[in-house]
Amino acid sequence: MLLATGAGTFLSALDGSVVNTILPVVARDFGAGVAPVQWVVTVYLPVVAGTLPGFGRMGDILGHGRIYLGGMGLFVAASLMCGAAFSLPLLVAGRALQGPGAAMMFASGPAILTGAFPAGRRGQVLGLQATMTYLGLTAGPSLGGAPSAG
Repeated sequence: MLLATGAGTFLSALDGSVVNTILPVVARDFGAGVAPVQWVVTVYLPVVAGTLPGFGRMGDILGHGRIYLGGMGLFVAASLMCGAAFSLPLLVAGRALQGPGAAMMFASGPAILTGAFPAGRRGQVLGLQATMTYLGLTAGPSLGGAPSAG
């Protein structure tokens, strides 16, 4: 359980920090200015924040495992859409679709872990989950900068 939820947390955090480092490359490749390219980053956070409470409640009703897996599927599909985007609006749309997927994982991951581990281990498990977030945020700039370094 910890490995599965940690992987999703790592990927969504990694994605956010990679995107920040590649904005100059995105601007160059799409021939766009700073303002339009900012939407690649900007669209993600309000969508995550706006959908997070609803997906938390939906997890309470339908089961957090189902919501988590659906979120992972949506996040991966939207990531593929972003990678294949041939225009800036399509990239921004892909990022907007990543938001609900990430929110589904963010809302369900801790609930899955607290249900799967005894009370005495929850602090440790949730701390490891948070560590995966920060590992993703830390690795992102290096990984995002690698392809554009050449």
